Amino acid sequence: MKDHTRYPFRDPHRWIVFFVICLVYFFAYFHRVSTSVIAADLLKAFDTNATALGFMSSMYFYLYAFEQPLVGYLSDRLGPRRVIGYWAMAAAAGSFLFAMAPNIGWASVGRALIGLGVGGVYVPAVKAFSLWFSKKEFATMIGLLMAVGNFGAVIATTPLAWAAASWGWRPTFFLIGGITLGLAFVTLLLTRDHPRPSETVQVNDAIAFGGNPGSKTKAFKVLASGQFWIIATIFFGIYGTLITLQGLWATPFLMAVLGIEHIFASKLNMLIPVGVIIGAPLFGWLPDRFSLDKGNTLIAILSVYTLTWVGIIFLCSQLGAGGLSLVLLVMGITTGGFISTLWGIVRETTPLEILGLTSGMLNPAPFLGVAVYQVLTGAILDRAGRVGDLYPLSGFKNAFLACLFGIVICLLLSFYLRKSKRPETS
Repeated sequence: MKDHTRYPFRDPHRWIVFFVICLVYFFAYFHRVSTSVIAADLLKAFDTNATALGFMSSMYFYLYAFEQPLVGYLSDRLGPRRVIGYWAMAAAAGSFLFAMAPNIGWASVGRALIGLGVGGVYVPAVKAFSLWFSKKEFATMIGLLMAVGNFGAVIATTPLAWAAASWGWRPTFFLIGGITLGLAFVTLLLTRDHPRPSETVQVNDAIAFGGNPGSKTKAFKVLASGQFWIIATIFFGIYGTLITLQGLWATPFLMAVLGIEHIFASKLNMLIPVGVIIGAPLFGWLPDRFSLDKGNTLIAILSVYTLTWVGIIFLCSQLGAGGLSLVLLVMGITTGGFISTLWGIVRETTPLEILGLTSGMLNPAPFLGVAVYQVLTGAILDRAGRVGDLYPLSGFKNAFLACLFGIVICLLLSFYLRKSKRPETS
């Protein structure tokens, strides 16, 4: 009989842990982008405007972002199983409240509770996978987790639009809340935390964040690093703009520019998460397979990502449905590659002893970016005024120009990140 305590990476229970966490993370991504497909329904149901809708949608990201350091700390103290299980219960409660909301204010509270709940999944998942899987398996597991999450984003497009049209958006979110609550109990009852501490995992560390800090100086070491703030800013701008488009404005934008109906627009929007599912594992594999420098890879990825926004803003009318479909797919592929590559840089330049803390402190940046850009673009659209049930194309272009400005800044910062990145040591 195998001693799984001594050989932690052979315990078959790790696959139960992996699949249950993936199921919970599926709904984290689902909620992240779900408001885009039902945006028109929410505007009508609550008799509100784009600014209020952007604020409501952004509440997910504010709560998600600000709790990440706490979630990282509690993952160490309580273990990943309890954090994921208890936080999934909060997400279920948020879904129920959102479904019952009588006005945009209560919908914002429900959305905030959803963000709080699903914010307790990714960082505990990173800790759990680092304990249950070997170093060589870890990157693959994270890539698969991202793929499952983005499949949730796919389901939050056309399938959600169909469900909302067939049953109504309120019953749909009641159902989602019930499933999430069930997964919370599955997590608590059928999974267990790894019995051994994180020291069983061995990773070659670089020292870009400096030395071997004591427990009282770890956070200071992270925050004192210029590279940390460069990475955080790039995460803020790139992920913020992508999810603002995918999760809120892509479907109504495509309806406005192409003159198409809601379901068809949601199908085109689905190409973004499909692209992420392709790009995340692809760009996680390519640099290692061909020994590519991750800094140069990041620059190339962000250059293409910038061009996709240029195409959406300045060539949308000329591209038509086919051209925009290709642009959205490429945007998703580059974003998936961006996430894999940037987290790869973080792993290469961060000592293991502060990797969890760094992840928890870095993870708020992309979600704060989404929160800020969703409110900003909503305010710009309101200035343009609504034409019927949609906003004019000129309003979308002005809103997206604000996104492009931030993206260009991130591209420029990526050149500095390449120069400042220290080589990996063994």
